[in-house]
Amino acid sequence: MAVPSGEFRATSIALTEPTDRTTAGNVVNVTNPLDFGTANNTNGVVQVGPKVLWWRCTDLAGYSTISNMKFWMSANSGLNGTNEYYCDITSTWTQNKTVAQVSGGIPGVLPQSLPSSNITRIGGGDITGTGHADTSQYIYIALAIGPDETIGAKGGVSGGFQVSIKFDYA
Repeated sequence: MAVPSGEFRATSIALTEPTDRTTAGNVVNVTNPLDFGTANNTNGVVQVGPKVLWWRCTDLAGYSTISNMKFWMSANSGLNGTNEYYCDITSTWTQNKTVAQVSGGIPGVLPQSLPSSNITRIGGGDITGTGHADTSQYIYIALAIGPDETIGAKGGVSGGFQVSIKFDYA
């Protein structure tokens, strides 16, 4: 059988909690990256975000369960300054969450390698389907861009900021 497939989806933290996490927001991928906007760091550290995303299985590929999910930042090649990356993984939607709330959440610092942060289905447990009730917890991400970060557009196909998920399936 094939490996189960999935996608990250993101929406604005200014909105209310999505009523259908299978269609809400936008798919996050190489051609549609998570956009943190513009940061003018000429006068010091600038905080950007938070952004919120979640992962959903789009096809279980004949398996019944996705478990042991791990989430981490798998690339940041476009960012070469002294930057900090924050993450809060939670089943609770927080409209207009702040950078301080993200940095004070769990795990606080965005993992940059495996082993990494465990995530579950919203409400706990394993993913056993492809619907609204079977998506990962909310993943809030914020960045602190240091004054030594080079000027210019970051991201795109050549690098930038990427997150990944690894999971077991049975």
